[in-house]
Amino acid sequence: MPSGEMATTTRAEPRAFTRRELVALSSQRKVRTAIENGDIVRLLPDAYVAREHQASFAARADAALSWARGSMLAGPSALHVHGLLPAPAEIELAVDAGRHVRPPRWLKVRQVTYPITAVKRAGLPAAPCAYAIAQAYGDLTESERSDALFGSVTRKLCTVRELRDALAAMPRVKARRELVARIEAVEAGAESWLEERALKDALTGRPFDSLIRQHRIVVEGQAFRLDMYDPFTRTAIEADSFRWHAGDQQRLRDIRRDALLATIGIQTIRLSSRDLIENADWCRAMVQLALTARR
Repeated sequence: MPSGEMATTTRAEPRAFTRRELVALSSQRKVRTAIENGDIVRLLPDAYVAREHQASFAARADAALSWARGSMLAGPSALHVHGLLPAPAEIELAVDAGRHVRPPRWLKVRQVTYPITAVKRAGLPAAPCAYAIAQAYGDLTESERSDALFGSVTRKLCTVRELRDALAAMPRVKARRELVARIEAVEAGAESWLEERALKDALTGRPFDSLIRQHRIVVEGQAFRLDMYDPFTRTAIEADSFRWHAGDQQRLRDIRRDALLATIGIQTIRLSSRDLIENADWCRAMVQLALTARR
């Protein structure tokens, strides 16, 4: 890309520029030359980005929103700016029903017949989290569904009530029955996909009837919530997902918490995501052996 204010600005900001904005940064001739050389790429009518940003989610989303004025990010795109999913390859917009546009292949337009008010996330208008989950749910993978639903509630991006209100407002929701069942799991105390699996698969039945789900305890003025707790053996069982427990700071907090719980006689057993998914029988056996030994 040639040097100059246009090159500096468009490369620094992964967003869309109108032709008038580009001309204001340089000149008609330089803009025409940059477009002809491929240094500036036209994504949509009067929406241009620097070549290096043409595949950027931020740039494409900005271009799409500028092109379809009054629209908002929807589905997986909205979930991304809410911080719940990675950037999708396809940008999805929600527009009012009856509005017809012809998008390129990388852009999906959803016509909505229900009232919905956009919220600002990462500087972009997006569907509220609860609506974005309902819009996207049927097209997500199993892990994405769990990450979106449980992550939204755990991080207080939406409430169960808001999820139910969104479902009631939307006439069509793919995989509605499964989504309702998952919302009920959240209400029952499951706060991650792993905890849901543990509740349903690995740690259910008579050997685990004594376990208290989502038990709250205070140690030296610090409040903790234990995924599962056996009060008879003073054993805590934690379901650790890679997404929520992999970071150095989170790992340090987990270590310190386990040490603090140990000072009052509570031993923590941590089960990994892989073992809960692939080795549920092993998880059951290990927990049973530990509870038996501590009894």
